[in-house]
Amino acid sequence: MFNWINDCVEKMTHVPYPLVPHDPDSFLASQSRFKLAKKYLHRYLALRVRGQVRREIRRIEPGMRVLWVYTGKANFGDAIMEMSGRALLRAAGIRVDLLTLPKLHPLFCEDDIFEHVYSSVEELDPQAYDALVLNEFNYPSIKLKLRHFAKTPFACLFRYFHGPARNQTLFSFAAVNDVFGIGLSDKTLASRAKPYLHCSEATRRTVEGQRPAAPAIALSVGGIDENRSYRHWPALLAMLDATDDESVPRHIVLLGSDNGLQAASEIMRQRFDRLHVVSHVARCSLLEARAIVESCRLFVGCDGGLMHVAHSTSTPSVTLFAQREPMRFFLTQQCRSLGLQSAGGASEIAPETVLEAIKGQLAEIARTCVSGIDAVRIDHPPIGDYRIGAR
Repeated sequence: MFNWINDCVEKMTHVPYPLVPHDPDSFLASQSRFKLAKKYLHRYLALRVRGQVRREIRRIEPGMRVLWVYTGKANFGDAIMEMSGRALLRAAGIRVDLLTLPKLHPLFCEDDIFEHVYSSVEELDPQAYDALVLNEFNYPSIKLKLRHFAKTPFACLFRYFHGPARNQTLFSFAAVNDVFGIGLSDKTLASRAKPYLHCSEATRRTVEGQRPAAPAIALSVGGIDENRSYRHWPALLAMLDATDDESVPRHIVLLGSDNGLQAASEIMRQRFDRLHVVSHVARCSLLEARAIVESCRLFVGCDGGLMHVAHSTSTPSVTLFAQREPMRFFLTQQCRSLGLQSAGGASEIAPETVLEAIKGQLAEIARTCVSGIDAVRIDHPPIGDYRIGAR
């Protein structure tokens, strides 16, 4: 009995790819192994009883017409990371469509890898596909598979994995590499992995007048979670305004959703001698925000959806993490991000520390430009592991 439970728990909590950081021990410290085993068994039997286990395939073969089904969290950051591995399919010659949640459709509707993006199964022909790719064996994906694609072969990227903190971007790249038989080494995957998102030229033209013409820093303000929001933007901007460092851009672009309106209003009431601040908070979509970020010299923000959008561009960043969100689970080498890890909430990171990180990133950008190397293709130095105490 104990061996059986341990085997089930292993399937639920262990990432089978060595390059993917994950933390099953912390997760299991607060979980019932028996309940996890039951959860695994419920999902396995839902597939087994309806004859689906024998329809699972381990590889997507060349020439297959594939429908990728994403029924995970309706969360922009998670969705961006968990589907980022599709970037490997660009040169694979595999035709892939996406079926996703209605809330996520606007985020992926301009994608350059998914040929068609659907938000309802009624919009597509289930018979048109040779195979499905499921992100995970969760109850919505199993229900959809049984109801609409009972006879279609399928592969699953994350299978029964559930719960432990992990680097979702690296997990996605490793799983896509495996399931699609691409054959890249762990070293190559680690050097390429980053959040992937695409916006069209039409979207870029839409925000042409909002994209900064001069070097600028984009700030992500606001946030739903207090621990993942930063309260010291006014103090940081005052320091940026006062600095004599000529490498610091004098244009600041504020981005965020409607939960950042109060913070943006406070900033816009400040008086600056050198800074020119504009706010696009709650005025643009995430894809439009992406087009603005890719025109900026640097992005600064807390862990959140806009951070992952920014990391899908080539723009370097300074990112702020609360203690409970270890940055090794969110950053990759290609994010080109300098992460600051707080000992508590993100606001416990002193603005002086953020300022020094900004100057450090700007110096790195200048160094790569002076050396004549294409900054977009530069691998960022190893991610810092700063532990910042309370102010």
